[in-house]
Amino acid sequence: MNPLMYPLAPQAALAAGVFGALGLGLLVRPKPVWGCVLAALAPLAALAALRVVPPGYWPPLVDVDAKSLGWQFVIYAGALPLAFCAPGDDVETALFLGATLGMGLLAVAGNLLMLFVGLEFMSLPAYLLVARSGEGPRGRRLEAAVKYFFAGALAGALFLFGMALYYAETGRLGPGAAALGTLGRAGVSLMAAAALFKIGAVPLHWWLPDVYEAAAPEVTGFLSTSMKAAATLFLVRVIQIAPDPMFGAILPWLGAGTALFGALLALRQERLQRLLAYSSLSHAGLLILGVGAWARLGGDPRALAALLLYLGAYALMSNGAFAFLAATGLETRSQLRGYAARSAGASAAFAVLLFALGGVPPTGGFLAKLLVFWQALRAGLAGPTALAAVASVVSLGYYLGMVRDMYFDAPQDTAVPRTVRAPSLVLLTCAIGVVLLGVAPLLRGLVGGLWP
Repeated sequence: MNPLMYPLAPQAALAAGVFGALGLGLLVRPKPVWGCVLAALAPLAALAALRVVPPGYWPPLVDVDAKSLGWQFVIYAGALPLAFCAPGDDVETALFLGATLGMGLLAVAGNLLMLFVGLEFMSLPAYLLVARSGEGPRGRRLEAAVKYFFAGALAGALFLFGMALYYAETGRLGPGAAALGTLGRAGVSLMAAAALFKIGAVPLHWWLPDVYEAAAPEVTGFLSTSMKAAATLFLVRVIQIAPDPMFGAILPWLGAGTALFGALLALRQERLQRLLAYSSLSHAGLLILGVGAWARLGGDPRALAALLLYLGAYALMSNGAFAFLAATGLETRSQLRGYAARSAGASAAFAVLLFALGGVPPTGGFLAKLLVFWQALRAGLAGPTALAAVASVVSLGYYLGMVRDMYFDAPQDTAVPRTVRAPSLVLLTCAIGVVLLGVAPLLRGLVGGLWP
């Protein structure tokens, strides 16, 4: 391989997977197992290829640095659960790998044009993935996919308009512009709004609950982890290319408000997948708070490391929670009541993940929240941090409520629970991983650099 292509080695592995999946469709009767193998091998190959990627800047399109490599690791690792839970359909495999490829392109974007290419490459397959996945009414999935498409189209339009305004003032599509005037700041604001659309920040979240509820649980896990990590990176890249003090002032309060809003709405939900969708909205608020702290600290690498740790922990927690739904087929909290008596292992793993999502020690969720809050306090953001802490306390109402449903309520029906092997393995792996993430760093002092 040409050394100049080394930065794109992970993306090349994913592109090969896309073409391989499309090639499977040319076979008369392709076996689903080959689609599953390909869906798993391509992200694994991308993870392995990260070892040969040398950090550096290849102008004008590609910029590979430490945070780019870290973000790619979270994105590709977060995509693996869907690969193991996928039905092996050649089209869905190609869509899944295509969306992951778009996230990889976004991670190495060196200017605004490459950011837009990565954004669209990530988004277009995701719309079709939502429309094709799931076992519910087809009309509901199509409605959610159309809503997702229009939200994505609006985000893309905002980004293009903002990029045009930024270029009109600075004459640049990359970093290095002088202090921005009114036109440039308006452009940067629109580009940041596009990123917040993708993350699901309030009030730009209107598409998220319906989309997350309509898709298959394993697809929703992918959307809430890898896609959210890519959208957060999108926001970080916009700030990196066009820094402005307003980000450090606005984003922390927006993130804290989003966290509280999502937690309050989740309290009212009966359907499990919709509840976890609003839970995802609350966690998105903490991510935005972390980005705001990073911007306010002038790009402090410790703040970015805390943000990456949070994304990694959330990838384990969210993928595991949705794998539980995929493995058991449970849809409502009433079906969850007394479930521990019928499936002790799955209930125990799900309970661990719920404790982690709520930030209960000694799980990885607790450590991740603690570090994000600490970086926000270092940035002088006591008000937003306090509001986000209140949101975390509110979230315990539904996380611990689901644990109570499983262990202390009487079963509502006598149906035999289904168990699907692949999602069950993902559930167990994520539960173990989130405990190790919380305990091992504390024992070995691996996070010493994040403390004061």
